[in-house]
Amino acid sequence: EPPATSGGADVASAGLASAEHPLLGAAVELPDSDGYLFTGRLALRTHPWLADHAVGDAVLLPGTAFVELAVRAGDQVDCDLVEELTLEVPLALPEEGALQLRLVVGDPDHSGRRSLNLYARPEDAPGEPWTRHASGTLANAARTAAPAAPLDAASWPPAGARELPVEGHYQRLAEVGLSYGPAFQGLQKAWQLGDAVYAEVRLPEEQQAEAGSYGLHPALLDAALQALALTPAPADTGESTGEDEPQSRRPFAWSGFALHAACASALRVRLTPNGPDAVSLTVADSAGEPVASVNSLVLRPVSAEQFSRGAAAGQHDSLFRVEWMPLPSPSPAANGANGATWAVLGDDHLKFGPALEQAGVDTEFYADLDALSAAVATGRPVPDAVLAACAAEPAGDGLVADVHAATHRALALVQGWLTEDGLASSRLILVTSGAVTAGAADGEIDLVHAPIWGLVRAARLENEDRLALVDLDDDEGSRRLLPAAIASGEAEFALRAGTVHVPRLARVARPAPDDAPAQQETSRVWDPEGTVLITGATGGLGALLARHLVTERGVRRLLLTSRRGPDAPGADELVAELNALGAEAQLAACDAADRDALAALLARVPAEHPLTAVVHTAAVLDDGVIGSLTPERVDRVLRPKVDAAVNLHELTAHLDLAAFVLFSAAAGTLGGAGLGSYGAANVFQDALARHRRARGLAAVSLVWGLWAERRGMAGRLSEVDLARSARGGVLPMTAEQGLALFDAALTVADEPVLVPMHLDLKALRALAAVPDALPAAFRGLVRTPARRVVQGTSTGEPETDSLARTLAGRSAAEQQRQVLDLVRDHVVAVLGYTSADLVGAGQAFRELGFDSLTAVELRNRLNEATGLRLPATLVFDHPTPTLLAEHLLAEVAPDSRPAGSRLTEELDQLEAVLASLSADDHAAVAPDEAAHAQIAARLQTLLANWNAVRAGDDASADAASIDDATDDEIFDYIDKRFGKG
Repeated sequence: EPPATSGGADVASAGLASAEHPLLGAAVELPDSDGYLFTGRLALRTHPWLADHAVGDAVLLPGTAFVELAVRAGDQVDCDLVEELTLEVPLALPEEGALQLRLVVGDPDHSGRRSLNLYARPEDAPGEPWTRHASGTLANAARTAAPAAPLDAASWPPAGARELPVEGHYQRLAEVGLSYGPAFQGLQKAWQLGDAVYAEVRLPEEQQAEAGSYGLHPALLDAALQALALTPAPADTGESTGEDEPQSRRPFAWSGFALHAACASALRVRLTPNGPDAVSLTVADSAGEPVASVNSLVLRPVSAEQFSRGAAAGQHDSLFRVEWMPLPSPSPAANGANGATWAVLGDDHLKFGPALEQAGVDTEFYADLDALSAAVATGRPVPDAVLAACAAEPAGDGLVADVHAATHRALALVQGWLTEDGLASSRLILVTSGAVTAGAADGEIDLVHAPIWGLVRAARLENEDRLALVDLDDDEGSRRLLPAAIASGEAEFALRAGTVHVPRLARVARPAPDDAPAQQETSRVWDPEGTVLITGATGGLGALLARHLVTERGVRRLLLTSRRGPDAPGADELVAELNALGAEAQLAACDAADRDALAALLARVPAEHPLTAVVHTAAVLDDGVIGSLTPERVDRVLRPKVDAAVNLHELTAHLDLAAFVLFSAAAGTLGGAGLGSYGAANVFQDALARHRRARGLAAVSLVWGLWAERRGMAGRLSEVDLARSARGGVLPMTAEQGLALFDAALTVADEPVLVPMHLDLKALRALAAVPDALPAAFRGLVRTPARRVVQGTSTGEPETDSLARTLAGRSAAEQQRQVLDLVRDHVVAVLGYTSADLVGAGQAFRELGFDSLTAVELRNRLNEATGLRLPATLVFDHPTPTLLAEHLLAEVAPDSRPAGSRLTEELDQLEAVLASLSADDHAAVAPDEAAHAQIAARLQTLLANWNAVRAGDDASADAASIDDATDDEIFDYIDKRFGKG
């Protein structure tokens, strides 16, 4: 981005006038009123000097810049006095990207006063609400009042003034988190005489050229206020005093600010107490002539920590919650019932039948999927949708056993559904009741069936339109609304009292900097006398959190567990490090899923240091597409997330825990291809947090996005995985970002499930511009186009026909080359390669770097590009780009493929059959010498006659035009020529 220039950008072409100010771009007079609107854009790239004003981890627009903007607005509307200006919310500048500013000046009242309001929001979030950062009043009074008395240049500094130590001033401020870079290091000298402070300030040489563009450069006036940090805080503020402890008293409310002269690069300033926490200012140039005067400036003593919490007050950038948003009620004409046929599997304990009948849906009932498949095989029409309700009651073998069993049943049903080619045009809707919390009126959450949502989300991503999820209440109107809800195009929804609700991510509000309850609750959580239990503590995130709790939260007693305990890599070093930091850390080998072992461990917690917090980070990952999962693989992943979490919940339910934190993952809430088991396990933890909160117990489940941490499970992610995630708008969080979000989450009340995630809104908006590309969960964060985009002339023909037409009229070689290029281009996109030249036509997909997840993504891309419905095993069934291109060509234009290629594919299949014969198969065939000889003779005859075809033998005359023959003609020829045996 180019640097900012005085006067802003050329905005005349947009019908606006330049604001003629470095912090503002345009000014426009509002029609039908006397109001004015100023717009601006702030970024560290365009205003790099602002990066020199940091408090804690936040780069803040200085308070002096707010009053400078108010003065500029006043000049435009002939108001030369900033009568009042209150800074409501600190304005933090992002490290990347920009902020949009809106400065609104209202109509004058009967006395000529005008309201002033300053708003901002991130430039990459055009759909987000504006945050008001400052408000005040402009007046037209300074011109009639006597100007401030000049400072006596002849007696500067004032006689008897005591010089204050400036050397080392900025280093002392930096030690308490107040970082002033060169642009703001303008304090030259300071003195104190009685209660008044006098200061000399000068802009650094790099900024002096900019002084002529400002009324009063914010960095210059800020340097004058820094002199207050050289003196003790007022006794009645309650703050610590003394020159050894610098105080940060930041501008809060300006009153009676008047600018008498502009463009100064050096100042002399007098700051005089004017009531508790307030000063008045007299600002002069080097000759003592008035530059500015301030009747009162109220300052608030704040710490860097408070500024960090309040810097972007309003909403968190990276902390979200799941909000179930109601959809507009569909009209009866759009209820999807016209001519629709549905099927219901099972005993219909949710009473679909009567409701669907009233909705006009032709419904048939089948005992199970096998019965439906058999009916379709005998000629029954394929239903448009198939409803499968989860079991009415769990088996009653205990919560853990019931969760495992319900997940196994759902897995079996989904796997069976996806292998039924005869039902490929239909969609399976799995129905739960109470498995999600879609509203405040919802009752007890169904812990047993909640994990099914995580499992099916993964399967749906792997198989696109084949699956959907519904959660029902007991309202009859909800069941009648099912056809309309499914016709809405949403793949997940809850029906409550006849209204469709869909899940969307929404930002979480930040607590105010002075939110005492939040601060008290945080202090209670990290009681230094209590014991904090961390499971999975030797993993990447567990160890990271343990260090954070000791160094940043003051935790002194840690009980760390993992399955391997002291035998885990780095375990001894972790314990030694924590103890060296002043903590008492104990590490035990304990599988939290082993109830007896966990109970014994908890019994050893000393009464004088009781357990006050639990953080459960343990997890196991065993990824694979849904068709590859087995109950055993599912159980392995559920064990640390379900079994262990239930044990922790039940064994600590009698304790007064201040925190019960579950580390969940977005794979459950948002879905993740290849992560069905992991998704199910994490959704259970989210449901358990809601279950505990409903009983008045402490709980929060943190649904983490990607971490940049490369240890533990996060280290499994390849660069391809990270690139795929970035295309989807999800970026990895640094350790610092993640831990800050952990702290922030514990200050959020009434939210049992929170989603800490670093999103790229620009990438999400790019997805939103492509029909159906933006995941539904993100639709509440970015705007989606209200109208479809016309993609050329619509004929209503499927995409497959379009590709076939593209290939029509081309030679066989051209067709193969074009489809192969299509495959290679999508391989490049999936793997993040720079060129298709890196993708060998005959190179195995496994050698190129494909795994189950990237295979699914390539399949999905090719489905979209061709209009086909291809299997998830596509790249494994056709293991090179050439073979895959031949398969696609055969599907799109079956008559275009050379017969030789088709025969090669048939021989490949025959070879695969022979290779698959086991020793038992050979033994079964061997005794039958006649059968063995017959098969061998047929194979030899095939070879002899094929050679004859190549040599032009008369016997091959019928096959001379084999390239022009259809498949049926070729195989008829083979049967006639070589016999059927």
